[in-house]
Amino acid sequence: HITDNWDRRLCAAYLDAFLCEELLAQEGGVPLASSLFVSPPPSLEHRAFLAYAEEHLEEAETPAAYGLHPNSEVIELTRRTATLFDAIAELQPRASTGSGGMSLQEKAKRQLDDVLERLPAPFVMTDVEERMPAEDGASPFSNVLLQECARMNALLREMRRSLDELDRGLKGELSISEDMEKLVANLYDNRVPPSWETAAWPSLRPLATWLGNMLERQAQLSEWTVELLVPRVTWISGLFN
Repeated sequence: HITDNWDRRLCAAYLDAFLCEELLAQEGGVPLASSLFVSPPPSLEHRAFLAYAEEHLEEAETPAAYGLHPNSEVIELTRRTATLFDAIAELQPRASTGSGGMSLQEKAKRQLDDVLERLPAPFVMTDVEERMPAEDGASPFSNVLLQECARMNALLREMRRSLDELDRGLKGELSISEDMEKLVANLYDNRVPPSWETAAWPSLRPLATWLGNMLERQAQLSEWTVELLVPRVTWISGLFN
């Protein structure tokens, strides 16, 4: 990002130091790429350079060519693997194929009932605020925990609303909407529904472990609302903010 002559001078100094003929050397210094890729002879024409790169560079490309550690490729390979398995899971048949198999709706209904059974009740904010000690009512810690309880209530209400709506839809009391179909697919695939993610904290967990993590977060707030005292230990990463 060049804004003045000093920035231009600095960038020019870096370019003079890093973009040099030694960068293309195969021996000594920092190589441009791994030993699997040998630089083409400089006498080649433009088309020959392109053909050489397509033939030799595609399989030998390495993070070292970009000044990165070889282990940085693990992150990209992990991302590609996750994308591949997600695509495979989405292509799996949704209907039961045997006498003992469960259909999409049956598995989603079982998951729905399990979540509703474990879902705690929201905090009664008026009761919490009335029982809060007057001398501690305006402390930063109390304000943070009150905000956390409000955020947790919003998440719990959204989860119960969407699950109750889907339960009525599976029973035939409501027409199945597009949002209900997406919720069924997420429950079937063990994924956190987008509407829950919006009201929750950033997380990459699957639904099963995400639900357990949510219950642990709610339990910490529930313990605090019993005595309304500053806890001796606080699970900081278990808060929304």
